Amino acid sequence: MAKIKDLDDLDTSEKTNKFIAAADMSKGKKNKGGRPKKDASEKASEQIFINVTPSEKAKIEKSAKALGISVSALCKISLAKFI
Repeated sequence: MAKIKDLDDLDTSEKTNKFIAAADMSKGKKNKGGRPKKDASEKASEQIFINVTPSEKAKIEKSAKALGISVSALCKISLAKFI
């Protein structure tokens, strides 16, 4: 294999140029990864606040931890039974 000593030694054939263009990963869209964004109708943007006693909060947190879910998820699951 010949060493390239000068720019004049580079192969500039059309076939080579097409290969280089196809292999150039800097052009085009990059995949950012992750999940696609939700539609506005699917986003949880509203909040509901409730007051609970310290013992009620402790029970809710204990139940959520036992199920391996967040307090928010536990509340959503519980409310889903009634709405």
